Amino acid sequence: MKILFICTGNICRSPMAEVIFENLCKKNKRKDIVVKSAGLDAVNGYPMSQTAFEALLHCGEKLGRKKFTSTQFNSNMISEFDYIVCMSLTHKAYIKAYIGEYPNVYTLDDLTGCGDIADPFMQTLNVYKRTCQDLQVALAKMYEKLMNSN
Repeated sequence: MKILFICTGNICRSPMAEVIFENLCKKNKRKDIVVKSAGLDAVNGYPMSQTAFEALLHCGEKLGRKKFTSTQFNSNMISEFDYIVCMSLTHKAYIKAYIGEYPNVYTLDDLTGCGDIADPFMQTLNVYKRTCQDLQVALAKMYEKLMNSN
């Protein structure tokens, strides 16, 4: 299974989701799941926001050894991933408007009922920590849902 998390700039929410979901997969010994992230308005090659990085550490997430760099979303990704999971309805609507409607494009809310994940960009560490905690709750629900449907 291949999962792609989508946000705007691919430096805050979607990389945090990528790390959290990878950790869930590792914890459950699921080596068959590939997790990536991208941004609709990303510039390739930027690092994860330092505040997002710090929030992940504060929330107990392991960051692994790979160096994160941002990736611009492109239409080819639609067919490369089983699940394209957007942080908000706005992201899903953008994909639908510019690329079309696809059955593998969801919001995190579609899969969990947890609502949109607010953008913490340029806000305080406490806001990033809340975003990280919201992602931890939602992604645990998403993981359980996907594992129980397969």
